[in-house]
Amino acid sequence: MSVNLSNAVFFISSVEPELLPESISEVAFVGRSNVGKSSVINAITKKKNLARTSKTPGRTRAINVFTPSRGRWLVDLPGYGFARVSDDEKETWKRIIEGYITTRKTLKAVYVLIDAFVGPSELDFVMMKWLRDLSVPFKIIANKTDKISNLDLEQLKTAISENLEISQKDIYCISAKTQAGVGILVNDIGNLLL
Repeated sequence: MSVNLSNAVFFISSVEPELLPESISEVAFVGRSNVGKSSVINAITKKKNLARTSKTPGRTRAINVFTPSRGRWLVDLPGYGFARVSDDEKETWKRIIEGYITTRKTLKAVYVLIDAFVGPSELDFVMMKWLRDLSVPFKIIANKTDKISNLDLEQLKTAISENLEISQKDIYCISAKTQAGVGILVNDIGNLLL
């Protein structure tokens, strides 16, 4: 029996990772600005407006926590990359992301979102190397598969696996827009949060 993600509600937002309360278990979502982190959270919880989405990159500016079950968290982290904000703001986001990931003892996994159509960015590689160096478990969500014509999922998974040096079992190819592949991801997250 896994945690039912469709019960998720907004819990807390903070720019100070050290002020977050303790949890039983949590998973976090990270990726470049506008890759669809908030859309994925809405897709896995089956709630259209749970996490705030925007076409403008850089809208998530804090750690946003959603809870499907008491003490179990889905964590939406600020994006990294091309958002048009000041260098100070970018530095603040970096501090928030690093502070969160390095201090959460109940963090079960980080889901690194990449754009399935565009492929991983240089910053995605930096993030994955950093997570590996810290021995933080992570998995890949390749979002926006609906933008790929004649999609061969196995071929896409193989390419991502080889490119990112990660096991295919830790890659989820989905479309938050059409819900394709979301069910398998929901099961994985629900089991991690138990």
